[in-house]
Amino acid sequence: MLTEQEKNTGKWITVAASLLAFMGIGIVDPILPSIASSIGATHSQVEMLFTAYIFTMAIMMIPIGIVASKVGDKKLIVSGLFLVTIFALLCSFSNSIGALSIFRAGWGLGNSMFLATAMTLLISLSHTTSHAIGLYESAMGLGMAFGPLVGGILGNMSWRYPFLATAALIFIACLLILFKVKVPQSVDQTTTKKQVPIKQMLHLFTYKPFLQISLSGMFYYYCFFTILAFSPLVLGLSAIKIGFVFFAWGLCLAFGSAKIAHDLEARYNSKTILKFTLIACAIILILLGIIHVLWVRIALIIISGLILGINNALFTTTVIEHSPYARSVTSGAYNFVRWLGAAFAPLCSGIISETLGTSYPFLIAAALAIIGMAILFLKVTQPAEKQIEVME
Repeated sequence: MLTEQEKNTGKWITVAASLLAFMGIGIVDPILPSIASSIGATHSQVEMLFTAYIFTMAIMMIPIGIVASKVGDKKLIVSGLFLVTIFALLCSFSNSIGALSIFRAGWGLGNSMFLATAMTLLISLSHTTSHAIGLYESAMGLGMAFGPLVGGILGNMSWRYPFLATAALIFIACLLILFKVKVPQSVDQTTTKKQVPIKQMLHLFTYKPFLQISLSGMFYYYCFFTILAFSPLVLGLSAIKIGFVFFAWGLCLAFGSAKIAHDLEARYNSKTILKFTLIACAIILILLGIIHVLWVRIALIIISGLILGINNALFTTTVIEHSPYARSVTSGAYNFVRWLGAAFAPLCSGIISETLGTSYPFLIAAALAIIGMAILFLKVTQPAEKQIEVME
């Protein structure tokens, strides 16, 4: 049994590592225009840095979710962070959009190993699941905030520096997890020794309550990454200014997930809240599409952080509540679905903007937010014979 101090130490190191891992997603954000200008890439080409990264991460969530039950969370987390270190370093030395995209895909592989297991480890080190999810989503928000800030400040000197900084920070996180985090014995014995069959992961995709939330989350994450990955290309700002815009956005993201979502959950049903917040997300996207005044767009992006933060926390909590399987299986399956939606957003937004104009990526994302909201109104029940025993 771990002492309370050992649990707290492991918990906060895992939170810090999660923050650094999410920094890697947003650190590219403010330097997209600089990379496009330096390498001579189009909007859709430079958006491949997001798509290659997120698509690889999404595809690998399922096999990693299965492997996690055999290998153990800590080993996968350390291995994933080490891979991120290597590929972030390779990105800093790249000279073409093709090489950058390949190395970002490798980065996505490493991040999938971390993200598929970090929440499970964090839950095992926390007193309650909701507390762990709040910490995880807060780390995501702060990571999304500091990523663009670091990327903007360093990218103002050279677009290569943010990649070098990420490699250094992630390597430090890797060492901290390796030497300072101890896994609770119960998790180490049950999660690593109990081999979760692939059929359980596959069956989860036929479990209607889980499928409903996951599909809604997939459409929502398309919207999330339209704002994060595409809007920097239409603001017309320098790297450092984009960094500060998304730093403010990320702080709102963290506050929405850690504070507002928790307060709302205590008073209302999470699915009911999501119906309203998805509509709010759609309205913001429509306004981003039809209003071209710079300060208004900046204000809308920053405000959207609050709504997106609430959605992030509520979707994660709701999907875990509606799954009958172990959290590692649920996390792997859900992450696959939601990140798959995220993967297509940057590339599709780039292609749509080149074909139809820069307003349409936001308007199409707004339509998908409404579809995601509509899915939550469907009445879903699972036949009794398909109910299965919870494995935790």
